[in-house]
Amino acid sequence: MVIKATSIEEEIVRKTPNVVVVDPKFDAYTALASSARAGRIGLHLRASGSEAMRLARRLEIDAWLVAEELDDMSGSDFVQLLGTVRGDSKVAMVGAGDGEDVDMVLSQPITCEDLEELLGLPAAERSRRLATRGLGGTWAALPVSVGAAVVAIAVLMIG
Repeated sequence: MVIKATSIEEEIVRKTPNVVVVDPKFDAYTALASSARAGRIGLHLRASGSEAMRLARRLEIDAWLVAEELDDMSGSDFVQLLGTVRGDSKVAMVGAGDGEDVDMVLSQPITCEDLEELLGLPAAERSRRLATRGLGGTWAALPVSVGAAVVAIAVLMIG
């Protein structure tokens, strides 16, 4: 017997969003790295525009976070190059960008909420998707395992 998923169910099991950070300073993206470790986003870090363009040829990208200065070109130059392969993906300039050819200009540190806003997923939709999966909060929030909670309680009780 084959059970066909409804369109809502198909939307819920949709792939995790692929986000590419093009910035030589990776340490500013720790919140996003935590979400990637939890399987909420596919996070790809590249220091140069040429590395990021090679990745764009191999992978469907949902969002780009581009720094003002990259290892091999300016962020503005990269955004212009990206226009040829961008498709429907969202682009944010990180830092003091002019906002031209990008969907958003973001400042450091980049939060999961910034990314949710960039991807254009309304808060109500995020909550609905997570409630269906049995998760609460933002889609990028880290779940706390039961084991970690038990250890934390034990530590508090022992003192």
